[in-house]
Amino acid sequence: MRAAAGFLVVALAADASAQTLAPEAKAPAVVLVKDATVWTQGPAGVLENTDVLVREGKIAAIGRALPAPAGAFVVEAGGRHVTPGLIDAHSHTAIRGGVNEGSNNVTAEVRIADVVDPDDPDVYRALAGGVTTSNLLHGSANAIGGQNAVVKMRWRSTPAAMLVDGAPAGIKFALGENPKRSNFRAPGGAVRYPATRMGVMESIRERFLAARDYAATWAAWNALPAGERAKRVPPRRDLQLEAIAEILEGDRLIHCHAYRQDEMLALVRLVETFSVRIATFQHVLEGYKIADEIAAHGAGASTFSDWWAFKLEAYDAIPYNGALMRDRGVLVSFNSDSSELARRMNLEAAKAVKYGAVPEADALAFVTLNPARQLGIDRRVGTLEVGKDADLVVWSGHPLSVYAVADQTWVDGRLEFDRTADVASRAAVEAARAEAVAKALGRAPEPPATAIPAGAQPGPGPAPAWKDRLASRGGGVSIVGATVHPVSGPPIENGTVSFREGRIVAVGAGLPPLPGATVVDGRGRHLYPGLLDASSSLGRVEISSVAGSVDVGEIGDLNPEVATAIAVNPDSELLGVARANGITHALGVPEGGIVSGSSAWMRLDGWTWEDLEASGPVAMHVRWPSYAVRRGPGAPSEDDQRRERELRLTALRRLFEDARAYARAKGAAPDGRRIDVDPKLEAMLPVVDGRLPVVVHASQARQIRAALDWAGKEQIRIVLASPSSGDAWRLADALAARAVPVLLEGVLQLPAREDDPYDAAYAAAAKLRAAGVRVAIASGGGGGGAWTARNLPYHAAMAAAFGLPKDDALRAVTLHAAEILGVASTLGSIEVGKSASLILTDGDPLEIRTRVGAAWIDGRPASLEDNRHDRLYRRYASRPRPGAR
Repeated sequence: MRAAAGFLVVALAADASAQTLAPEAKAPAVVLVKDATVWTQGPAGVLENTDVLVREGKIAAIGRALPAPAGAFVVEAGGRHVTPGLIDAHSHTAIRGGVNEGSNNVTAEVRIADVVDPDDPDVYRALAGGVTTSNLLHGSANAIGGQNAVVKMRWRSTPAAMLVDGAPAGIKFALGENPKRSNFRAPGGAVRYPATRMGVMESIRERFLAARDYAATWAAWNALPAGERAKRVPPRRDLQLEAIAEILEGDRLIHCHAYRQDEMLALVRLVETFSVRIATFQHVLEGYKIADEIAAHGAGASTFSDWWAFKLEAYDAIPYNGALMRDRGVLVSFNSDSSELARRMNLEAAKAVKYGAVPEADALAFVTLNPARQLGIDRRVGTLEVGKDADLVVWSGHPLSVYAVADQTWVDGRLEFDRTADVASRAAVEAARAEAVAKALGRAPEPPATAIPAGAQPGPGPAPAWKDRLASRGGGVSIVGATVHPVSGPPIENGTVSFREGRIVAVGAGLPPLPGATVVDGRGRHLYPGLLDASSSLGRVEISSVAGSVDVGEIGDLNPEVATAIAVNPDSELLGVARANGITHALGVPEGGIVSGSSAWMRLDGWTWEDLEASGPVAMHVRWPSYAVRRGPGAPSEDDQRRERELRLTALRRLFEDARAYARAKGAAPDGRRIDVDPKLEAMLPVVDGRLPVVVHASQARQIRAALDWAGKEQIRIVLASPSSGDAWRLADALAARAVPVLLEGVLQLPAREDDPYDAAYAAAAKLRAAGVRVAIASGGGGGGAWTARNLPYHAAMAAAFGLPKDDALRAVTLHAAEILGVASTLGSIEVGKSASLILTDGDPLEIRTRVGAAWIDGRPASLEDNRHDRLYRRYASRPRPGAR
């Protein structure tokens, strides 16, 4: 930061070394952002090498080479991009004390504005992702819920300061599974009407009729002469009916949570009988099926970009939803409904480019102008235009790129987030945290895990046997003219990759195709190895909330004999969806207990589970007991919890002792002597003799330390599986010293603690890699998240945006995953002799806007369009328009 010609200049830094604004100077009277690519989202479009001038919190001018007024704060943004602040049309961030008043089916009297919390750390995290305005909504437990609050993200201000003056009043409605309570009941609560979609609709109709009568009663009262009113008792005031009457009078907007087309169309027809218009359908996952009817009604649609299959009513959700509705004339926005997702709304917008070919500026409008219009605040926000609020974001690169991060976020001309300052403050925060922990414990912070004695760490065991699935015989396939990315080496321009019978036989620049081969023209395309998901429940979970479709974990603590491969459904719709985004193999990981069972590498295309199983068993999975203290009603005492944990760990140690004794007994038995077979101990034999590694699932520092010490004593080879939000990065040096690789299960996560850096999960891979730890990145689907597996490449990309070298990010979902889990001789890179498991793309597969055009798994062409989403897209894209039937 330097003074120059009477104004203050800040050059945005790539590291934490540059100074930035002091807290007391975060709202300068004049701000000039210079020389950026400005996405106005208004009539001016995208402007190169352009300046934005801000005065007293409003945009004063936009143009090239604007002079800096005296005293201006100047941001040198050359090479950066500037957009309007992002707007989240459906959020629950900054709501204190819960979002649902679940006591009644109708709670229109409650107000989110009464419980807005500006100290919520998720406000700051949203700012770090460029969000400046949010629509805070009541939960969806009620057919008619509470009143919303539209807020500016002014962290650590006041509740009143967060509220947007003049924003139209709104209210939350909800249809479907949540208000009819299909999947839950409030603890201790009785069955509550309604229990069907029919009942939900009638409960809304009844309240509308009651509110109409209530309004008429008050209108009649107000029409009485003053003298007559003085003689009578006024009508009883009802806050619930008062709010609903405002809907009927057009003074309160309906924002309705809904998924299925039948319920949405029913509500449209219901409110039309009262001459009411729905402002927005929220989530609106089957909106594409009735896009014409939504457009004709005049409702907006605020949807998820690609959420699906997390419950039954979301099973027909498709990522093309936003594009299809937009094409039919619906005003579309993307929302978060999640404090984690709110931190990357720009990347959600990029999915509209990938799924539906929405032009980039129009896609960005899904999180800027369009939600502003839906909320009735577009006169103030949503575009960068003279006179509007100075809500803007300075991005490090193209705002729809996975590699771009928010450098600065301004709200009303005030600097609410500055990445340079944030990074510079972290050492002090971490030191204060360590001091507080030590004080609370009454001792010095715990030391790192003790080192394994020299020579005690077992080396890699034999790789699990690969089960070949040969492609049909013939002349083979040659992909010619593509840019080949072997991953194990530098890219090859004008490359040729040839394979036959499932194996690669030639890789090089300008090579001729194989004689008699099928030739694939790869010019202008990029060839990569298929992506590997190193921790997944694909094929064992269909719909997360439907118990009968979830098959991930056995009961009991010790289940080493359980193997995942046989439970994978080859016809699961989730396999095709993941495959369409370039994932060719996934490690099926068991859950539950302490010893969960063994995993297997599964192909994402095949006729039977045997056809899908590529390699197994791959590893034994151990889930280390938590050290977190459970509190609340019914929780055991801390002493009882400690004893429970020790009993489980004793059982784990005893299982290994018994397995070794069983192995000795088998080895010592004379020929012909029968040893009773114990399935549990048989499954443990390849673990105790070093042939099979143990994947330890742990996230807390104490868990990881204890697991490392246990592995050293047991002399076993381990891999750590940990969420990116966990403490693995804090123990990077100990993990590196023991050569323990790490599977990061999900990068797109919130930090585990309020005092963790906002990007702790995003940057965990980079910190581990910097310490010398080998890292693979997995979707970490689990019982509740198999539907997110297709977004595996974007987990790796986010790690790259926050410090992991791009080459390592790609290896984290290809070669490193294969190396860590024993299949590098077959998968993970494009080399002669390896499996012909390949994807042909139009760009970097970690970029959201990239499309996968073709794929092969072990040399067999893998269908990319024969999946639930593309089938529904093709069907409803061809629905006749009104008047064309």
